[in-house]
Amino acid sequence: MRKLLLLLFIANVLQVAAQDEKPSFREDQIYFSIAYPYFSDAPSELIQNKLSYSFSLGFIRDMPINKKRTLAVGLGLGWESSTVFNNMQFEVLDGAITARAIQGDYQKNILNMQSFAVPFELRWRSATESKHAFWRIHTGMSLYIPLRMVAKNTSFEGVKSNTNLSNNGTLLRWNVHFGFNTWNISIAHDLRPWAKSITANNSFDIKFTKIGLIFYIL
Repeated sequence: MRKLLLLLFIANVLQVAAQDEKPSFREDQIYFSIAYPYFSDAPSELIQNKLSYSFSLGFIRDMPINKKRTLAVGLGLGWESSTVFNNMQFEVLDGAITARAIQGDYQKNILNMQSFAVPFELRWRSATESKHAFWRIHTGMSLYIPLRMVAKNTSFEGVKSNTNLSNNGTLLRWNVHFGFNTWNISIAHDLRPWAKSITANNSFDIKFTKIGLIFYIL
C-alpha cells in the first residue's frame, strides 16, 4: 500500500512538473531569398530592362521574449548580391558618380552590388513545440555594409568595361517578411541610398525597393 501511495505521489509530482515546464523551441534559421530589385528614386530616362535579380543568404539567431515563445527578436548575419539591368552608363567624374542614358545598341549593361547584412527583427509566429508549419511575420531593420558597387557594360561590338563606384558607406534598410511554412513574401526598402548620381538634368539617389520570396531552414 505504501509503495502504491509513493508511486501515485511521484506520478503526481512529475505531472505537475510537466505542466509547469516551459516551451523551449527557437526559430534559429538559415535563410535564403531571391527578389526583384528596382530603383525607387530614378529619373524618367532610366529604364530597367531584362530581369534584374537579388540573392541573399544568412543566419538569424532567435531570442524569444514571451512565455509562449511566439514573440522573439532576431539578430543575424548575411550576404547579398544584386544585379540590376538598366540603360544608364554610370561613370566617375571628378569624384562624383554621373549617369547618362546609353544611345544606340549594346549587349549588356548592369549595376552590380554586393554587401554584408546585419538584420535585426521583431518576429511573431503561430508556432508551438510540436507545430512546425505555422504563420509568421518578421519586420525590422537591416544594416548593410557595402563590399562593392560596379557598373558593367558590354557594347554592341563586344567591348567590355567595368567601373568601380564609390558608396556612402553603411546602409539602412527596412524589411518585412510574412507567410506560411515554406513560402514567405519578402519586401525591403532602402532608407539610405548607396550613392547619389548626377544626370544631365538632375540628380537622384541610387536606392532600391525589393520584392521577392524568402525561405527558412530550421
